[in-house]
Amino acid sequence: MLSLLPDFADPLRLCSLGKVYEGTVPLADLPRLAPLLTSTQGEAAFTLAFDMDAERRPVVRVKVSARLALQCQRCLGEMTLDVDSDSLLAVVSGTDEAERLPDALDPLLVEDAKMELRSLIEDELILTIPSAPLHPAQDCKVKVEDVNARSATAPAPREGEEHPFAALAAWKSDTQKRD
Repeated sequence: MLSLLPDFADPLRLCSLGKVYEGTVPLADLPRLAPLLTSTQGEAAFTLAFDMDAERRPVVRVKVSARLALQCQRCLGEMTLDVDSDSLLAVVSGTDEAERLPDALDPLLVEDAKMELRSLIEDELILTIPSAPLHPAQDCKVKVEDVNARSATAPAPREGEEHPFAALAAWKSDTQKRD
């Protein structure tokens, strides 16, 4: 229920109040995520828990789970990726403050007093998507062995065929002779 989540809020204030938001958001309502998906059907379940840690730092625990429809980069078919993410973010106002954070905390840079809370959910989902999503090898239409065999049998350059960068090599050697 996205209606429980305010569009914009002051994360520092929410941390001091210990606010927790739980609900779901339709994937179609996440405009930066949508172009990365093959289908925007479904929704993401989320929990945003604002709090102060033991050292009185404002922190946000972001938990998101969803089933994302992506394109396999090996066979170009549709695949699903089950996402179950849990991150702990420290609210910071600048890069100096972010650099001083312990490794267990990721920075959440907040420059204005208010931020769009839905962007926390969207960012978490985007960060879970691999740069080249692939089916598990046994589920892919294109077998890994076939790809490896094709690349191993690539035709070698023919004798006497001019290399496409031969002109650059000649230019480079001419330049070096002049120096």
